[in-house]
Amino acid sequence: MPTQPRLISTTGVQVAVWLMLAVGVCVAWAQDPPPSKDKPSAKEPAPDPKITAKEKEFAKKIRPVLQRYCVKCHGSEKAKGGLNLDAYTDFESAMKAPEVWTGVLERVQADEMPPPSKDGEMNFNHRSNLISWARELQPKDVIDCTKLAGDRTVNFYLGSVMSRRLNRDEYANTVRDLLGLDVKAGQSLPADGAGGEGFDTTGDTLFTSSLALEKYLESAEQAILAVLPADGVIRSPEQAAARDRLLGSQDDSVAPRDAAAALLRRFLRRAFRRPVEDSDVQRYLAAFDRAFARGDGYEASVRLALTGVLVSPHFLFLVEPEPAKGDIQPLGAFPLASRLSYFLWSTMPDEELLKVAESGELLDPDVYLAQVRRLAHDPRASALGERFAVQWLEIEKLGGEVRPDAGRFPEFDDALASAMRREVVAYFNHIVAANRPLDELLDSDYTFADARLAAFYGVNGISGDGFQRIALGGRERGGVTGMAAIQVVTSFPLRTSPVLRGRWILEVLLGEKVPPPPPDVPALPADEKNVSVVDLREQLQRHRADVNCASCHQRMDPLGFSMEAFDNLGRIRKTAGGKPIDVSARLSNGEEFSGPTGLKKILLDRRGQVFRHLAKKLTGYALGRPLNRFDDCVIEGAMAALAANEYRSAALIETIATSKPFRYRYYAKPNSAEGETP
Repeated sequence: MPTQPRLISTTGVQVAVWLMLAVGVCVAWAQDPPPSKDKPSAKEPAPDPKITAKEKEFAKKIRPVLQRYCVKCHGSEKAKGGLNLDAYTDFESAMKAPEVWTGVLERVQADEMPPPSKDGEMNFNHRSNLISWARELQPKDVIDCTKLAGDRTVNFYLGSVMSRRLNRDEYANTVRDLLGLDVKAGQSLPADGAGGEGFDTTGDTLFTSSLALEKYLESAEQAILAVLPADGVIRSPEQAAARDRLLGSQDDSVAPRDAAAALLRRFLRRAFRRPVEDSDVQRYLAAFDRAFARGDGYEASVRLALTGVLVSPHFLFLVEPEPAKGDIQPLGAFPLASRLSYFLWSTMPDEELLKVAESGELLDPDVYLAQVRRLAHDPRASALGERFAVQWLEIEKLGGEVRPDAGRFPEFDDALASAMRREVVAYFNHIVAANRPLDELLDSDYTFADARLAAFYGVNGISGDGFQRIALGGRERGGVTGMAAIQVVTSFPLRTSPVLRGRWILEVLLGEKVPPPPPDVPALPADEKNVSVVDLREQLQRHRADVNCASCHQRMDPLGFSMEAFDNLGRIRKTAGGKPIDVSARLSNGEEFSGPTGLKKILLDRRGQVFRHLAKKLTGYALGRPLNRFDDCVIEGAMAALAANEYRSAALIETIATSKPFRYRYYAKPNSAEGETP
């Protein structure tokens, strides 16, 4: 199978582009200076009212903030890090240095600057004004939302998506739907790594090794044998139904080879997720012929042919054939159908989606949007919770690598771990299926639980193993920060961790990066018996006093302290070790809050930041690649759609699925400067 080009690293090109942008801005201002602030003459155009408003905003809201919090260290006298903000006394001078405000934006948005001082910390309004202003100043004129990336243009335009292998979960789901029987296919396959935005849909990480090929052959043989057993013994009604669907009606008047050809034509269309040619059928019919000629019998010969189909690159890979002409082209109906179904269902297109692809109607925008909505409301969209939410919220290792100490917490077992994980999945899927506002990811008065988890949460009157919506008495739990799965994965086996929990809030929900700790920082005790919650808080206070630790711990610790209302297993507590727990916290900007409900208010106040990060993660998951700053076209579109639709989940999903990077791709022209068409 032809291989697809990999996106190359062009950091040097990025730097050059930024330098050209900066120089270009300066040259433009030099050649075309702004209008004089004096009253224009009759020959001069009137000043742009938008520019005038920006000048006033800088003078009244931005310059005073810089003067108060920044120029003491980054002014004419010190200019730490080579940054002299005294050089930007008005909007005109600030406009000439967009790269400066990129750095300011990154540091302030990450709460790394300004550091606390005796003169007071930056309050929330000042911080918000500065971030909004700096974000608007970022150069957007080079972002062409009509473009997609090729090998040489990857740093200039939106990224392309390579054809990629099905990951292990997608393989299992596809075999299940193809055969009509859940045979748990692919359990012996090597685990897939995560890449890009942190998901196992990233094409760059879905390698194919000789070991994997051996396991694919083994899995294919086992899957086909589960439907067509070698001994001919049918062991369940489900197996019988799957066998009948696969073989079709048996007509003794039809020659075995003709029956096999008809079977293969039906099977290949669904397995390859596209129309099949006679050559496709003949390729696998040849395997049937060899087996039948040596006396294997009809079903055994069919098994051999079908096993070959399940190890074909056309089955194992999401292939997007290239058109004769290059440049930016819309995906064909069948690749688009597969891209959509694997985004929302993590499995193959169903019969309805294949039929609208065959008719060409899928390329009609209205028909396509109707299919997006149909798939999003289908029960198979539960894959978004099972695969996207679990990876986004970092709970995939719950009950495996991440477990509380069995001696200290004997009540934690595999069943409870499974229930905790299923709560997250059921909750997320409810928000998608019911098109609920994304605010409910942060706060609600309900959750989903079975009888075991409900009793664990102290909710009575719930029976059965099935998950159901339950009302919560308080507001501590509703939303992801109150779920036991989150508390377990952000704790050590023998104690809770405000640091891990604070890092989780910053990175997973707010999308802010937290660097690893310096190598010489002593580790805190691993067992809560050796350090009480009160002592731990005091030790972390000393960490914040250390200049090497302060910038991170000032951001993480307050968020983590508010979550200390939960123990290692996520049970609500008031005391630990016989001492009351202090869940009060104070952010570096001076904002005070307390406990899980206070944390929720903090997150809801920053819902824009939370939802923007969620949009980035879901876009990366859908596209199967890392995002770059040019993907802001999709992210900004998603944020606008959310704001216009009460932040309901459908707006986010539909914006991503209808975006140009999702529906189009870049194809290199044959023998072009970018190389021959792969």
